[in-house]
Amino acid sequence: ATCPAAVTGPCSDCHTMHNSQSGSPEAQNLIDGVTNDSSPNPGLLKTNCIGCHEGDNSAGDLSTPYVLDLSGPNYGGNGTGTGSDASTLAAGNFYWVANGSVYADSSDSCGHNVEGIVGPDSRLATVPPGGADLSSQLTCAGSTGCHGDRSVSGAVASMYKSHHWNTMTLWKDGSTVVDSYRFLLGVQGLEDPSYEYRPDVNNHNKYYGRDRTSETVEATGTISGFCADCHGFFHEGSGEIASGTFGSSGVWLRHPINFDMARAVSSTEYDNYNGGAGSGNPYSVISPVGTADTTAVMNSTVYSVADDAIVMCLSCHRAHGTPFDAVLRWNYRDWPGSGYNGCSICHASKD
Repeated sequence: ATCPAAVTGPCSDCHTMHNSQSGSPEAQNLIDGVTNDSSPNPGLLKTNCIGCHEGDNSAGDLSTPYVLDLSGPNYGGNGTGTGSDASTLAAGNFYWVANGSVYADSSDSCGHNVEGIVGPDSRLATVPPGGADLSSQLTCAGSTGCHGDRSVSGAVASMYKSHHWNTMTLWKDGSTVVDSYRFLLGVQGLEDPSYEYRPDVNNHNKYYGRDRTSETVEATGTISGFCADCHGFFHEGSGEIASGTFGSSGVWLRHPINFDMARAVSSTEYDNYNGGAGSGNPYSVISPVGTADTTAVMNSTVYSVADDAIVMCLSCHRAHGTPFDAVLRWNYRDWPGSGYNGCSICHASKD
């Protein structure tokens, strides 16, 4: 394959033929850069998910996206992970959940506790906030993971055919693992070939969103609906507004997601999203929004087509990790002062 992000090159770069070289085992299961055991990996791979995706992105070589930095990634001088000096990708980095941060009370609050990177959450164990007990620790992929086919046991088996067949130039419709956004089965979207390494208004991921026009509508195919599989639908489920008509009155019990800001009652504030005036506003890579548009055309503006200002989980959080509490995209707790008020990108009158 020659598609962007598809694995290319000699097979021996990733696989070993006999699992030995000069009398020593070739396949090494790595945990935080340290050999865990010398048993053969599935598919005769030389390493596992973590061993392949640990490294430093700052050199700009994105042939392999690195999600675990062993020495400490640069989140960027602007404190949002998007600046010209940042070395994090779209989902952030697992470094802080494994090593802690001066901006958070607990390293557990800085990211997902993935097996092989860090132990289970010291307070929640294997229970995701808002959801049911997973019974075992979260993994990268497989039946207790996020990526791949979660009906298949084993991280490698659940990712079958994905790395060799992937392409980032087409809209992912969620029909198969390889046709799903970032191999998150069922999720739709368009993938930035640079994984949002120092993104800008014209270069970023395109997230699929569905405007929930009633409390009973499920957000199938969206990243927020995917998150809710483990975390529950407490941000968007039935009965999550106290009273009134959905979307026009009543009090939200929690911050809404899968909700188009163009329908909000206080339209003036949201019309000023990212400094715009309610028509063709520049897209924000700091606080991104989803869109119902499923073309492969980049959404560099907001309020340009119907349902393109949809609030989602990733508007406020990153999936892997950040230096901040609750895996927030910015340091809201220290604002005003040394922190950053990313909320004001949507809540334009509250900065």
